[in-house]
Order: sequence, then structure tokens, then C-alpha cells
Amino acid sequence: MSSNQESASKWLGKSIADAKNIYLLASLATILSASCFVAFSWYLSDFAASWLVNSEVLPLKLLYAAAFIAGRYVFAHFASVLNYNAGNVIVDKVKKRLYPELLHNNQTDSISGTLLVTRATDDLKPFYSFFIPYAVASFLVGGLLLVVSFWMDKWVGYTLMVTFMVIPMQMIVIGVGAEALHKKHINLFMKYSAVFYNRLHTIAEIVNLDNFKPQYLFLSEKSKALNKATTNVMSVAILSSAVLELFVTIAIAAVAIYLGMSLLGIMPGPNYGKGYDFHTALFLLMLAPYFFFYLRKFVSAYHDRNRALASAKLIMPVLQNAQESPEIDKSELLQTLTIDDLSFSYPDSLVKVLHNIKLNLPQKGLVLVKGISGSGKSTLLKILAGSLKVDEGRISFNGHENAWSQQWLKHNSSYMNQFPFVFDGTLRYNVFLENAHNEPKDYPVFLDKILAKKVEGWNTELTHNGKQLSGGEKQLLTLARMMLHPRPVAILDEPTANLDADTVEIILEQILKMSHERLVIVASHEDKFDAIASATLSLNWGEQMN
Repeated sequence: MSSNQESASKWLGKSIADAKNIYLLASLATILSASCFVAFSWYLSDFAASWLVNSEVLPLKLLYAAAFIAGRYVFAHFASVLNYNAGNVIVDKVKKRLYPELLHNNQTDSISGTLLVTRATDDLKPFYSFFIPYAVASFLVGGLLLVVSFWMDKWVGYTLMVTFMVIPMQMIVIGVGAEALHKKHINLFMKYSAVFYNRLHTIAEIVNLDNFKPQYLFLSEKSKALNKATTNVMSVAILSSAVLELFVTIAIAAVAIYLGMSLLGIMPGPNYGKGYDFHTALFLLMLAPYFFFYLRKFVSAYHDRNRALASAKLIMPVLQNAQESPEIDKSELLQTLTIDDLSFSYPDSLVKVLHNIKLNLPQKGLVLVKGISGSGKSTLLKILAGSLKVDEGRISFNGHENAWSQQWLKHNSSYMNQFPFVFDGTLRYNVFLENAHNEPKDYPVFLDKILAKKVEGWNTELTHNGKQLSGGEKQLLTLARMMLHPRPVAILDEPTANLDADTVEIILEQILKMSHERLVIVASHEDKFDAIASATLSLNWGEQMN
């Protein structure tokens, strides 16, 4: 096992602590479920032996068996629910750590970042909800049944124990190559998904330019490569299942043959010479398939481990970079914020989006960033919001170095773009957030314009990024959120784009009010900002204009 794999395994193992108590309860439910099955097997085999050997029908034994098999499924259900919830808890915590870091990581674009979070966390969920629980259940249930088997008949116990030791070993051998296949599959999935999304997003241009056939052939090749990688992963999963079934079949057959020959007196069992106990033989024969029940599930979920390891290796560098961030005083007051010889280019691109930008920003007031589309306005705003890392030049808060300043800006700036994000929930929640349970008061009066159109008022449910609101209403909602949850720096990217004149006037008035209390940075083509701006930065293809 490589050091990287050990590191990924260690990282996955640490996260289990986030749901330790849930796993403990699930393990207890699993033990109770297995105990119920042992009792069920004992009473059912007793009923069958009495009926077949002594021609006695004992309905009470059958009633006990029915009660215990019901208990087995009840406890198994509780264990399954608890394990699934444990997986949700762990993956949710990973997402909460991962989302902000990808948002502030300029090593990946938004589409790739979204695909990484979606795919990686989707791969982690089965690991924590199925693989870990099945591994624990295999150990607990297997141990319990081995004790019972050795107590009843040592040769049955030895047969099951040998199989129990051999199967995990062969799974480890198969898993060594499987992890590499999973990692390759994940990389191709994210890479080609971004390509497919890009072509789908530009389908109108492709058709208008009569470039459909070349693009179809291009996507067809990428699809074949992704399908091949998927087939390779599935082949390994099928191989592991086939090997498991081979060992299980041999083990159960060996137990059945041994018990059968003992009953016939050919092979001496523990009661040989006294008349072999048919009840005991039937009981052990019923336990043998159940002994492999969780082991089967564990092996079928083994590829979930390989997927999780591959995903962990993609997630870990992002989170490790976050851990290297300097410790800062988030409450330090803004005195100076300067940009000096700032240049910026995105990874794997030779084109600089910004060139030698210099600017001193005030403690309070409105700073206007102007320029044609593609001139670098949005990139500069993201840098000022702490979302992008600066490697060339300097952005300094109160004289601090770049990394310190980036962390302060990340925690002390609010950001609004022309496509605002709306949470699933009520209008009240979207505006007041953690204070949503309180009766709304002291809110910006311009929200009355939205409330007047909504029958349910503050209780209006918003879903699918606020499809119930117009573009202007979303902007007003986001603006109100910024005002009610103020931070020292407010950054707005095209806040008045494609809005009606009345909404533009409202937004201009509120932005001016905010600029009296804090630093407000606006990127806009709106001419009306020129009259109220304290300072203006004009960009032309990333160059600062005089």
C-alpha cells in the first residue's frame, strides 16, 4: 500500500469520528439482529427436527421462531437507518469544509469545482453508509457465529473461520488495481462532464455555425473513452463478486457434506456413536449461509472503498491548502487597503487577465470599476473578495502580506453578482437567515415592493434558486441581505444589469447609503454610478487606464 493510499485511508478514517455515536448504536442493533437470527435458527431447527424425527408438531417452537425472525428484521432496519444517517452526517461535514475552499480556489473553475464536490461526495457516501457498516457487521456477526459454531461443533467452526480469513485477503489483492481504475474514472468523468456541459451550453452557436457534425464526432470519442473507463470499473466489481461466490459456495458445501456424512455415520461428529443430533446439524446448516450474509455485502461494497480512496485523494489537497492558511484577527478594523503591481492569470493560461493594477481604496465610500466585458472587472472583484489567490503583485490589508489579506477579505466582505443565489426556503429565511424565526422588523422598505406581490408574504416558499422571483426581485433580496448582515467591505458585480428603471433607482440609492458606512466596490456599466463614486478604476483588457 503506497504512502498516498495510507494517507487517504487515514483521512477517511478520521472522518468516522464525526458520527461515532451513531455507528455505535448501529453496531448494537446489528448484534441484536444477529442474536435474533441465531435464536430463530435454533427454534426453527428444533421444530423441524421434532417434526421429521419424532413426528411431533410443536407450534410454540414455531411461534418463537416467527417472533425472533421478526426481531431480526426490525433491528436490521434500525441498523440500516442509523448507518445511512451516519453517512449523511459525515458527508455533510465534508461538503461544509469543501464548498468554501473550492469557492476560493483559483485552481479550478466553477463547473469543475461543482463536479468535484458532487462526484467526490457521492463517492464518499456509500463508503460511510455501506462499506464501513458492512465491514463492522462482518466482524461482529462473523465473530458471534464463530463462537456459536465452535461451541456446537469445532470442525464447522474451523471451516467457517478459514473462509472468513481467505476472502478479505483476496479482496485486498483485487483492490490494489481497482483504486487506480476508480481514480482514472473520476478524472475522466469530471473532465468530460465539463466538456459535455460546455457543448450543451453553446449548442445554439454550434448549430448556427453548421459545426454540428465535427462536434458530434468529438463528443462521441470522449463518450467512448468514458464508457471504457466505466466498463473497466464494473469488470473489477464483477470479478470480486465472482471470487467471493466461489469461496462461499465451497465453504457452505463443505459444511453441508460434513454434517450429512456425520448423520450417516461415515464421518464422526461430536455425537457419533450416540446418534447424531439432527437438531444441531440443521441448526449449524442454517447458520452457515447467514455467516456469509454481511461478508457478501462487505465484498459487494468493497469497490465503494476504492471509489472513496480515489475521491479522497482529489479532496485532500484542497482541504490541506485550507489548513495552511495563516491565522488572522478577523475583527481587525479596516484602515488601508492597497493594490500594488497586481497581475493575474488563471491556471493553465498564458493570458494575463489583469496587468500591473495599482489602487488605494478608502475606508469608506464607493469605488467604481469600469470596463468593457472581458476587461477583468469580475476577476478583480473576486480577488478583493478573497476568492482568488494573488501570486504576482500585492493586495494588502493594513500592510499585511497577501495570504493574510486574502483571509481577512474572505471573512469580511460580502459579495453580490448579477445572478444572485437564493436558498430553498421562505422569503423570510432568505432575508433574515439565522434570525428567520423572529417577526420581521427594521427591514429595508424596498422589500415592500416584493411583499406586495406575494400572497403569502414573508412565508412565500422559494425553490430552484428563486424561480418565483424576477431578476430585479432577486437583486433587491440580495441587497437587503447585505444590508441586514453588514461586513466592512461590500462588493457588487453588475448590480443593475438588465433591470427596470425603478429598480435601478432603488439599488443606486441603497448602494450610496451603504457607502457612507463602509467600503463599497461596484463593477458596472451604469453611467449613473460615475456621479456618486468616490474613486473610479477603468480597465481595458486587463490594463489600467489613466
